[in-house]
Amino acid sequence: MLYLFSFIKSLHFFGSLAVPFYLQRLGFSYTQMFLMETVFSVCLFLFEVPTGVIADKCGRKFSIFLGCILFGASFIVIGFTYSTVVFILAQIIGSLGMSMISGADTALVYENSKLRGKTDEQAAVVASRYNALGTAGSLIAMPLGSVFVSLFQKEGVSYSKYLQALGTTFWATGVALILSSFVILFVKEPPVSASVKEESAIKHAVDGFTAIFKNRTLFTFSLNYAIISGLTFLMFWFYQSLLLENKFPVGVNGFISAGFNLSGMLLLLTTGFFMKTIGISKTLFLSSIIPGVLYVLVFVFPNSKAVILIAIFGITMLRFFRAPILTTLINTQIANEDRATVLSGVSMIERIVISITYPLAGLLLDYASKYTYLVVGMIIVVVSFLVRVKNVTIDKQITMEK
Repeated sequence: MLYLFSFIKSLHFFGSLAVPFYLQRLGFSYTQMFLMETVFSVCLFLFEVPTGVIADKCGRKFSIFLGCILFGASFIVIGFTYSTVVFILAQIIGSLGMSMISGADTALVYENSKLRGKTDEQAAVVASRYNALGTAGSLIAMPLGSVFVSLFQKEGVSYSKYLQALGTTFWATGVALILSSFVILFVKEPPVSASVKEESAIKHAVDGFTAIFKNRTLFTFSLNYAIISGLTFLMFWFYQSLLLENKFPVGVNGFISAGFNLSGMLLLLTTGFFMKTIGISKTLFLSSIIPGVLYVLVFVFPNSKAVILIAIFGITMLRFFRAPILTTLINTQIANEDRATVLSGVSMIERIVISITYPLAGLLLDYASKYTYLVVGMIIVVVSFLVRVKNVTIDKQITMEK
């Protein structure tokens, strides 16, 4: 059921059309677009630990169920509104919903695996399959969304219908999220510890979040995950801008998105092979530094469609690939009763990275677009060395070089 949940909640029909939605339907500049997303990101940051407490005290399923309802409702509102004020309010509601899912779902995947007697290494494979099914959902939904909208981008069809079609992909995504909320109710989870229920919510939140900074190994894993994930996530926005700048029709967006989602899904299925063949440390290092190099190549060859497509595919695929490995490593360092709160804390660090980079990315895209990719790429390369994970094993006590 976890795999089915992952699939349905990932039916993001809007996914390859967010930039046209902002620029054409709402009439925003890149700076305004990223400022709107910064509002979402900042709210996620503010909600992460409180909602992590809900997941730890009331159960992962309850948190995920309510989160999907709220997140889905926000997409439905966004799909129908043209008002900036209503849009911002929907963003706030959506961030609350997403924060209730974030951390809780990865914790539930790990704990469900342990309930079924899986080792930590096997749990990493389960997490990869969970992500792969989510990728499959996006693989189907995004081309459908872009093909649907492209039907209204033809001569003889009014521009207003094209704008309405962009909105339709958002509310359709909301409906899928609400449907997924009922699937999660059929998943097994460990009972909530009585000591956690009785503990002060504030103390539990503080203890869970500060645990990241008290454990050096956990801190390194978390920092590596948050910074690299936050910076590579930008490509999910950049690729649409790159396609617009190179005059690709909007109907192509979904198929390119499907391409890198399919490739990412297939790459996820090779997780066990790479961990055993070259080791976890080298796998994580290569999956971080290669995206940085690809960003720089986009700067060097801004008009090469081949380089652009290679960069889009490479960066997004490797972001999919490395996430479940690091999530599993982080899970090995967390006590069960603190798991969702600590994972929410990791997401908070990622949100700080995103909240800082979003406005800067918007300004650069508006006034010096190609330098955006150089700056992001160089930061990733530097961070890849600064927070490199070394000599790591799973299913044994984790060791790292000093």
